[in-house]
Amino acid sequence: MTRVRLEGVSKYYGAVVAAEDVNIEIQSGEFFTLLGPSGCGKTTTLRIIAGFETPDKGRVYFDDEDVTFVKPYKRNTSMVFQNYALWPHMTVYENVAYGLKLRKKELGLTDEDIRKMVKEALELVKLSGMENRYPLQLSGGQQQRVALARALVVKPRVLLLDEPLSNLDAKLRIEMREELRKLQRSLNLTTIYVIHDQVEAMSLSDRIAVMNKGRVVQVGSPKELYFKPRSLFVADFLGRSSIYPGELVSQSGEYAEARLADADIIVRGVTPVEKLPRKVSVVIRPEIIRLGGGRAEEGDTVVKGVVDFAMFLGEKVEARVKIGNLPLLVYLPNTVDVSTGNEVELTLPWRNIIILPSD
Repeated sequence: MTRVRLEGVSKYYGAVVAAEDVNIEIQSGEFFTLLGPSGCGKTTTLRIIAGFETPDKGRVYFDDEDVTFVKPYKRNTSMVFQNYALWPHMTVYENVAYGLKLRKKELGLTDEDIRKMVKEALELVKLSGMENRYPLQLSGGQQQRVALARALVVKPRVLLLDEPLSNLDAKLRIEMREELRKLQRSLNLTTIYVIHDQVEAMSLSDRIAVMNKGRVVQVGSPKELYFKPRSLFVADFLGRSSIYPGELVSQSGEYAEARLADADIIVRGVTPVEKLPRKVSVVIRPEIIRLGGGRAEEGDTVVKGVVDFAMFLGEKVEARVKIGNLPLLVYLPNTVDVSTGNEVELTLPWRNIIILPSD
């Protein structure tokens, strides 16, 4: 197990800021994800950890060893790429054994050692018996497993994953998420994952670093980032929300109150900011809204509105309700029968509403 630390890492391509003052510490055995929109700097940061890029500023440490200028092949990391990068003319066995054969003399391995290590790696990813197949004879999920076996067979200090599931169909992605997480936990291997899919990041990660414009804007567990975002960017990027501009009415201790700009409604919510500015944004997650006002607690907001549209999605009903001029996204139980034009009463629990600075 290896601890990875980035201190003040920056990378520039001319006037383009790819990464700026990135400070992250990844614990031994942790599944850590770099998450953000395209162009936010997450892949550049991963490539710096791998040694494929050299930072213009800052340092990279594996445990207490400075590896900033150490060659990639001497860092003992393994990377799984988005397109798997398998050799099409090689069998599964040959693809997995490739890295071991390159380092055969360096590691003092025999052919029998390599056969044993490849067999163990294929057993880990549940591909035993497929050694003689070629990549084109495999499904997308099987190809992904071969790439993972090839990465694991060299027993890396750190496993690096660059959107390895993005080429799979939706159902297979969910299956592979579970397999990948089980495998990582069983090996207790420090793993760094790059992704732009929020659901995938939250389902896999111990902790997540959300990046934007080359900077890390917040690091935390999936629950912490979802329920306690420290910026409007994080709140908007993670999950679906209704976000309204508002004006601060009061702030006291754990909560604040804001008047919504396009409606004569005052909403109470929690805030991570000690002193909010006058202009704020109110973030309301669709799943926290309750139908009816009978169970409202002190501080909750009860509103009435008209259903603008409703869609039955199997596990839930997704509806948009107009509260005056405000469109409010709501997830309702799949047993609820609502149609366009219905008037509904909704409770907005204040403990699950987030009030943040507008900027």
